[in-house]
Amino acid sequence: MTSYDIYVFILCFIVFTLLTAMFTYLITSITRMELELIRFGHRDETIKKQLNKKKTESRALLWISRIVSLLLCAVFVCTFIFAIYVRVNDDRPANGIPSIKVVKSESMSQKHPDNKYLFDNKLDNQFQMFDMVICRHLPAENELKLYDIVVYKRDDMYVIHRIVGIEEPNEQHPNERHFLLQGDAVENPDKFPVLYNQMQGIYKGTRIPFIGSFILFLQSPAGWLCVLLVIFSMVVTPIVEKKIKEATGERISAFSNQLQEEVTEEEYEWAEV
Repeated sequence: MTSYDIYVFILCFIVFTLLTAMFTYLITSITRMELELIRFGHRDETIKKQLNKKKTESRALLWISRIVSLLLCAVFVCTFIFAIYVRVNDDRPANGIPSIKVVKSESMSQKHPDNKYLFDNKLDNQFQMFDMVICRHLPAENELKLYDIVVYKRDDMYVIHRIVGIEEPNEQHPNERHFLLQGDAVENPDKFPVLYNQMQGIYKGTRIPFIGSFILFLQSPAGWLCVLLVIFSMVVTPIVEKKIKEATGERISAFSNQLQEEVTEEEYEWAEV
């Protein structure tokens, strides 16, 4: 992690702590108020309606709703873990394991009319901004050929562009090839030639459209806060539900006792008559 990432993480932790304290206070106050309303009988009509609803409601539907909720939570957590994995391995070359990249520009989104080689060679493997692309292991330097799409590092960021020119070793650079790269959607090549040791992988056409926007959100401070608040709600919600359920159960027991007393009184009055 860079110093900026550490700073953002600490800032998010402080904000999360403050939000957690605020939400805890609000949830505690609301729960206490709801428990008092239940215990003093102000929710009796609502409880009776819920009891009647539970009698007619299918247990299968209840289980289905619970399973769907668990699946949604599992998908959300797995997606967040995957987003962190992509972020941590962002600078890793695609060696034995393919490297996953999120496209952050539109430089490869379409064919620029002036790039005739794209039309002449029927190069239709463009990708859009926020696509998630899979980069494979980089072949040997002498195996790279014209119009391959490669990933390379520039100014601490990666670029995914197409090879449009190859300068073989000469007097100026006798031991290495120079690669000229260009985005399909732009008119001019990249400013500087790229060396083989700058490259991280090669793109073979495997991509998942538009999912990268969600991945980038989960990698952002706002996404971290969202995930932490979801985890907080997953921890707090069962506790609150348990307390309300216990108070409701006590109130239902009071209903039963009161009903039993009324039946006993009616029987006593009938016996006297």
